[in-house]
Amino acid sequence: MKLSSLLRAGMHGGAGVAFAVILPRAVSLAAQWVLALSAAPAALAALANYTSRGMVVVALVSAGLAPTLARRARAFATRGGRALVGGALALVAVFAFSCTLAHELTTGLGGTAGLVTALFSACSLLAAASPSIWPSWQLRGRYLHALAVLLVFSPGASMLAALAGRPDAVAVAIGIAGASPALLLLRPTRLRRAARYAMLVVRRAVPYSIANFATVIVYPISLSANLKLIGDHRVGQQVLYWSFAAVLSQASQAFAARAVAGASRSGDETAWQARAVRAWLPPAALLSLLGAAIYVIFTVRIPGLPHSGAARDAMTMTMLVSAVAPLVTDAMCIYFSGPGSRRVLAAGSVLSSACVAGWLLLAPAPLVRHFGVFGPSVLVGVARLAFVIDAPVRRYTLGALLLLIAAFALTLALGGGVSF
Repeated sequence: MKLSSLLRAGMHGGAGVAFAVILPRAVSLAAQWVLALSAAPAALAALANYTSRGMVVVALVSAGLAPTLARRARAFATRGGRALVGGALALVAVFAFSCTLAHELTTGLGGTAGLVTALFSACSLLAAASPSIWPSWQLRGRYLHALAVLLVFSPGASMLAALAGRPDAVAVAIGIAGASPALLLLRPTRLRRAARYAMLVVRRAVPYSIANFATVIVYPISLSANLKLIGDHRVGQQVLYWSFAAVLSQASQAFAARAVAGASRSGDETAWQARAVRAWLPPAALLSLLGAAIYVIFTVRIPGLPHSGAARDAMTMTMLVSAVAPLVTDAMCIYFSGPGSRRVLAAGSVLSSACVAGWLLLAPAPLVRHFGVFGPSVLVGVARLAFVIDAPVRRYTLGALLLLIAAFALTLALGGGVSF
């Protein structure tokens, strides 16, 4: 196959969506390094302050926007539908901007810093919807145009701002880059219709966001317990490994968004759910193999590869499963669960999170020894699969649940834990 054909296939498939979604995040990490070298660590702290504070208001909505919009492929099929989606997202972003700005001006950072934080808040909400918007630009043949706009801001403007030592400009550039596919949807539309559509999208996004947030809320508790029992050096090695697993999960969700957008153009949800899962399975399998390869690099000394095997004392066998599990559970629970699972999934995720959090607070040693920093969050994610009850995908979620439980049991039997 010619190189041009491979590139064309990539641009019109899940790989193109994954590339466009992950690129701003990768450039953000690079910009942080450049900012730290060109200015001072204090500038990096300021950037983290802008971005972390800017994401607070949108936390309970943002994670559910992409899976909600991915199911509405018919809206993206027409010019008026795209304008309606763009208007609805803009209204939600304006609300996030207003709330964040009001908070920052009264009790927060204040002044220009507060304005930058509010801008990043609005942009982060729009960026959260991007995995479901990129397939629309692909199907319309506008992928390269939208990607060019993204590249202007990231790495273009963000790197220039980092070289200039301006953390505020870096935050704005990174935010606009992530929001660019949604900003390109903006067209004149009726305000009342956009407001009704925004309420519909937010109402359906909240349960998915709760299911996602349930895995996140366990992480700080686990981090605190691990720092106390195994020390910051081994925790740092595990966190570095987890950063790769998080990227794999984001890539898997991008492939899932593309699969849902392609399958949902015809038939009702019960008809296309299983078809979307089958389209997602091959890239998910490849990403799982990549996760296994990363685990080997962290735990096995490979001749000619510097620093390979350096984290073997901080790693357990269960972390091999923990690297693969999120790319399966996040996609299945967030993108492939249908209306029948929406409320049950949110309630089950909160219950699972409460159980694991209680275990960490009462008896953290077994979890720290065998699962590390991020294992408890993964366990919550695996437990969520039991609450995906939609008939079209039930056999897939049950199969994944049983496979992951068996994998955890096998790795627990084969490998020892981290020594205290």
